[in-house]
Order: sequence, then C-alpha cells, then structure tokens
Amino acid sequence: MNAISIERTTHELAGAYSVEVDNVPDQEWDRIAGDFADINPEQTACYSGLHWKGRDSHILLRRDGKAVAGARVALVSLPVMGRGLAFLRFGPFWRRQVTAADPEIYRAMIAALVQEYCVSRGHCLTVLARPHPQYHALECGWLRDLGFAQRRKYDDPERYLVNTALDENARRQSLAQKWRYALRQALANSLDVRVTEDPGEIDAFQNLYVSMMERKQFSSTTPVHLTGKLIANLPEKLKPKLVVACHEGKLVAGATVGLFGDTAYYMFGATSADALPLKAGYALHWWISQWLHSQGFQWYDLGGASHEPGLRQFKKQFVGKAGQIVTMEGEYERWTTSLSRLSADVVFGVRHFKRRIRHGAKFGAATGAKS
Repeated sequence: MNAISIERTTHELAGAYSVEVDNVPDQEWDRIAGDFADINPEQTACYSGLHWKGRDSHILLRRDGKAVAGARVALVSLPVMGRGLAFLRFGPFWRRQVTAADPEIYRAMIAALVQEYCVSRGHCLTVLARPHPQYHALECGWLRDLGFAQRRKYDDPERYLVNTALDENARRQSLAQKWRYALRQALANSLDVRVTEDPGEIDAFQNLYVSMMERKQFSSTTPVHLTGKLIANLPEKLKPKLVVACHEGKLVAGATVGLFGDTAYYMFGATSADALPLKAGYALHWWISQWLHSQGFQWYDLGGASHEPGLRQFKKQFVGKAGQIVTMEGEYERWTTSLSRLSADVVFGVRHFKRRIRHGAKFGAATGAKS
C-alpha cells in the first residue's frame, strides 16, 4: 500500500471558515492542538507522523482567522487504483478549552473533511469518534445526520474511564470491593511510585515492555517505543508522563500517561514477573488517579480490554460506580463513488485478517495493567 502525494492548499469554506490542508508545520500544529479540550494523542503531529510514517494528512479549520478545529487523517491507498481509505481516528478536535462547545464547528469540520478526502481525492472517509462520556454519542449522531453510515462495529468497543474529578475518599468508595482489597495489599508492599523523565528509566520501561511480550508470548503492534520521543518532542501542555513503580530499587511496572485536554490516557503499560505478587498495577494506577486529580483532569481513560477477561475485570472494578464505560458505536463512513467504497473494503479486509492472526497469537495491546 502506497503513501499518497500531498498537495498543500488553503481555501475558503462557506461562511467565515477557511481550510488549511497539509500546510501547518508539526510544532505549530501541536501548539494549536494544546488549546483544545478534546485533543487525543493520535491527533497530534508528533504521534501521527511517527506512527503512520509520513502517510498522514491534516486539515485545520479557522473561523475569522482563529483555529477552531483540526484533524489528522491516515491515508492508505491501493496500488494502481490510487483510491483507498482516509481514516480519522479519535477526531476531529473541535472543542476549545474554556469555550462553550459549538456543534456548528463540528459539522463544518466534517464538511471540510468530506470535500477534501471524498470529493477531491476520491477516498472513502472513515471516522472513529473519540470515546468521551458526554460527546461520543452526540458526535456519532451528527455523523449519521451528515450522511455517514455505520458499516463496521469496533473490534474492542468498551472504553473504561475513571472519574478523577472525585476526591480521594469518593474515588475509594467508587472502587469495587475486590479492587479496594487488592489496593490495600499493594500499598502495604512499600512500592516507590513516581513520575520520571530520566532517559535511562524510559529505556528500561520500553525494554520491560518487550520482555513482558516475550514472557507472555504475545504479539503486539503497540508503539511503546514512541514514549521517549513523545516526552521529548511534544509541547509542555501535551507532554506525556512516564509513571514507574519500583520495589527495592527494581522497576516492576510502568505506564505512559498522555495528558490531553480534559482526559488523561493510559497509552502504554508494562510489568515484570515480580509485579503480580506485589499487586504493583493497583498501586501504580491508584497513584496515577491521585496525581491526575491534583492536576485537575476529569477522566482517566484506561483504553479497552483487548478481549482479555482478567484485564476487563481489573479495569471495570477500577472504574467502579462513579466512572464510565463508554461503548463505542463503531466506524462511520462517507464515500462518493462505488470504487471508493470498494477500495476501503479491501483495506479493512486486510486489517481484519491481520487482527485474526494476532488474536491467534493471544494479542494483548494493553496487557500489563493488572499485575
């Protein structure tokens, strides 16, 4: 599958909106993105560029000269045909911080995406809405109103969000009884949990993830190797934190936590064989929830469960009574020609085949939270 050549453009949309296509420098993009409450790691230039290796495109929407929405889209085209898929994952971002949400901006952003990727480039546009407790269902409804069709359910639809706006006592009361009991055991084990930006500890965490995959005989496409680059290159407002748990000076568990808008994301996690008897995962994630509360974050998104019953139980019990489990509706699509739709079907067919292979190998992208 080939990368698509990108033409840099700026043009006017109806009304007071203007659209910039592939002409915003990466550092400027991430600086702008930091002003939005609904920015997601995958919508940053730093993550998208590294993960998609240059196969991404972007659109910035301005109103009266001010940036009001943006989206980074992965492009996958079929050889010879030149048509394929424009995939928008967990976007667009359109809600500026400390500003009332305006659905008109969302609709204008989607219109710009359809014009650029469906009409001008001839692709099928696929949108996977961000799993937010308040806005996921709203955005999916707006997509349907705008002519998008839900053609595929999401493979791992449940997203587990801890309510970190609660104070410590309320969060403890929210926990399931078994999770609260395991937490008491973990806290009795004198684990040293802290944030680190030390390059040596970042390398050790990334190596720990590789060792965990080998120990559990899992196959993973999780880009944990990006941890150091994201910490080094994202602006301060969006810079992830690496939280590590050590026992007697030895690293036993760690998590890369993305800090984006009103939500923090459990991006990558790793544990050693020693973590399970120490209940290190409980101490690690409880510490993270405490720290996020002190920083004013509303939600801690733990991600999905990757079809693993033990991981699902851990996350569900941690979310507890006061958190939210958002069931994602699936991928919504727009296309202008039957060839565009057929091309996207081929791309997704390949994706499904690869996922089945990984499932057979006990694929576990988010493994490591429970230990």
